[in-house]
Amino acid sequence: MKKRFLICACVLIMMAACLSACGEKGTPPVLTVDGKEITLGESTPYNLPQGFECTLAGNYIPIGKMPANSWMSDLWSAKKDGETYIYYYVYNPSREEVTYTGATIYKLSFYMNSEEKSYWAVNNVLVNGINFYGMNSDEVKAAMQGLKAPRETSYGSLIYEDGQYSYTIRFDDNGVVEEVEIEMTIAKSYSKIS
Repeated sequence: MKKRFLICACVLIMMAACLSACGEKGTPPVLTVDGKEITLGESTPYNLPQGFECTLAGNYIPIGKMPANSWMSDLWSAKKDGETYIYYYVYNPSREEVTYTGATIYKLSFYMNSEEKSYWAVNNVLVNGINFYGMNSDEVKAAMQGLKAPRETSYGSLIYEDGQYSYTIRFDDNGVVEEVEIEMTIAKSYSKIS
């Protein structure tokens, strides 16, 4: 009887551990780029607003298809009217080949420079509805209070973790947000292509 009770107790504990692990995925970040929402880990470059030019360094788009279960180490940029809005990386989690612009965005970043104030004030990139333009560290912490407290790096960046998603906020010499980087952890088993 004791043996059965112990087995049942162990099974219940293991089930509880499995169920609690399910909640560790986090909430996918939603970015608003030029008025259109992009969900990290779900959206593709095709989902960017019309009029965006998506290219690799050197302003080219790879021809052909991206292999199944692979990720690309080359940096892409999304530009409109000569201005770069975001930089991003893609991967193909499916078992089928896809076009490179049909691959899933798993990491992206964007910069905010004071010289471009009018550009960022009008055509900004929002992260979960937050416009980080002009914010200092305390303002970022207040805006991101829905996530657990950030880890602060020795060079002054804030790193927020939400399951498989991480947000890195970097500041310039004046203590104002300079760069926002958001990344979804992807399986290490994917093949790297470049």
